[in-house]
Amino acid sequence: MKVLVVSPGLAERIRERLPEDVEVLSPVTGTDDELIGLAEDAEVIVATRLSPEVALAAPRLKLLQKTGAGVDDMPFDALREETWMTNTSGSNPGPLAEGAVALVFALAKKVIQRHGSFMEGRGVGRGVLLSGRKVGIVGFGSIGREVGRMLQCMGMRVLAVKRRRDDELAEAMGLDFLGTPDDLMHVMSESDFVVVTTPLTPDTRGMIGEEELRVMKPTAYIVNVARAALIQEEPLYRALSEGRIAGAALDVWWTPHFWDPLWNPEGKQASEYPFWELPNVICTPHNIVSSDSRSDAGLKIMVENILRVKRGEPPVNQVDKRLRY
Repeated sequence: MKVLVVSPGLAERIRERLPEDVEVLSPVTGTDDELIGLAEDAEVIVATRLSPEVALAAPRLKLLQKTGAGVDDMPFDALREETWMTNTSGSNPGPLAEGAVALVFALAKKVIQRHGSFMEGRGVGRGVLLSGRKVGIVGFGSIGREVGRMLQCMGMRVLAVKRRRDDELAEAMGLDFLGTPDDLMHVMSESDFVVVTTPLTPDTRGMIGEEELRVMKPTAYIVNVARAALIQEEPLYRALSEGRIAGAALDVWWTPHFWDPLWNPEGKQASEYPFWELPNVICTPHNIVSSDSRSDAGLKIMVENILRVKRGEPPVNQVDKRLRY
């Protein structure tokens, strides 16, 4: 059995956990031409992102394993019906939840502005007391629930949106409100902070646009640690530059993998609009999840799925290829 792991570093970690009769392949340069050659005999591909051309070059492919949770950059249309797609969703929500909460704190206390004005003696205005404020969490999966739990510890009241109603979850967590996407406008209008953690799918792409931003309080902030395309780019920039909302923290960008010359050979900027020049915006390059504590939870899912495919069993953490999450 051959397994193609697109990241050489991850390939070593996976290889040492598999039996000797599983051959783990990894690229040197990572170009599509190289990956196409390696994919010809692969039954499993493990990747953070993959082009349709590579998927189409793998006629024996049984499993495409995503290294993280978001699968919007996976080639759904290039996969055969019998090919499974899986991710590591729910394996370790803590680091990203902590990152989202850190951005909430940084906005509330104007940390970046205070740092920038320190030697200039400029005033930046008062911060926001979080206790008693409302946070709206758009996407209440494992990460969203962890964000809610952490912010409840600060005395914040939690409103949330998830795909389906779950009254038992709302009661168990002591939420102020838990609705469906039909209730998005209500949550946006009531919240002092909005934290976006929902997956990017055809249904959620652009779900926050001009109308949703206009119902936000002028004192409200928005934090996006999920995918940039969930929020419409131009309306968000205008709302921030015109001061119609108080600010934003963005760890995700509209040019996917803008830092990677393999996926962005033209060197496009992270956005068509210079969010990073606005004084009320915090920009981080999609790495707020990074921490000094490496979890093997996601790795265990990847290894388990490879072994399951080897035994002819269905994998865990299957992605619904119709719903695309």
